[in-house]
Amino acid sequence: MNWVDFLILATLIVFAFEAYGRSLVVETLDLISFLLAFFLSFGYYNLPAKFFEAQFQIPHGLSLVLGFMSVWFISEALFYIFLRILLPKLPKELKGYKVLSIIPALFKGLIFIALFLVMIATFPIQPVIKKAVLESRVGSIILKQAYRLEAPVKNVFGGVTEDSLTFLTIKPKTDEKIDLGFQTADVEIDPTSEQALIDLVNKERSSLGLKTLVFDSKLREVGRGHSEDMFKRGYFSHYSPENKSVADRASEKEVDFLVIGENLAYAPSVELAHKGLMNSEGHKANILSEDYGKIGIGVMDGGVYGKMFTQVFSN
Repeated sequence: MNWVDFLILATLIVFAFEAYGRSLVVETLDLISFLLAFFLSFGYYNLPAKFFEAQFQIPHGLSLVLGFMSVWFISEALFYIFLRILLPKLPKELKGYKVLSIIPALFKGLIFIALFLVMIATFPIQPVIKKAVLESRVGSIILKQAYRLEAPVKNVFGGVTEDSLTFLTIKPKTDEKIDLGFQTADVEIDPTSEQALIDLVNKERSSLGLKTLVFDSKLREVGRGHSEDMFKRGYFSHYSPENKSVADRASEKEVDFLVIGENLAYAPSVELAHKGLMNSEGHKANILSEDYGKIGIGVMDGGVYGKMFTQVFSN
């Protein structure tokens, strides 16, 4: 256990202490409003995030966090006002069971902790803090479960874009550029993730009776170079700051091709990257395209900053 674990324990104690002596019904209603605000935030944070990014040129990662917190604050405020109108009308006999009120308070505390850990893991802050979270015995478990939660919640509540708090991509063939809000040269090649992602791609193709893609080392070098460049210069785009495309980068590596395509993902793990790409119509089309026969994937591990994935396809 490290200091993050002790901080988590202290937070849960604070939530329990504040709830002790309150009505179980009141605390349960408080938990319900907390959950509703939580779900709505996961479903719709991209709306205000786009506004913050467009109007104030805020880095993409920070805009997502601000968007999430904005939806949460507004939702929680509305639910709070509604409950304060409702509570005086509750029968007195429903305001008992004051010891049991600790239970919903602990659930609320866990949700608060999960949200906070996701923000730390997603947003580029001090590496020492991220490292402590990832090495925390309790915190790492909570964080892993929180990552799994976002996709189903966004499906239920109708997430408005392909991006998420734990996954970032850009539609193929677009010239959109995203400012990561950080730069890091402390990266290393992740061959294990590269192979794992190739296996997942070919598994998807095989399941549909499509021909599997053949690994090409030159395409991999194109992907590795672009993943590294995006980390080092703090951008996320199919086009480099010099406006070079995947076709330009492939030509520089003396790759022969008639057709070429590229998928990008920035995520904490191979599983989240693949799931995110397969949930995106344009990226899924590249993965399953019969126009391609070769693949090379370049994955750069940025440590606490996550992993950068570049899939390169050619005929």
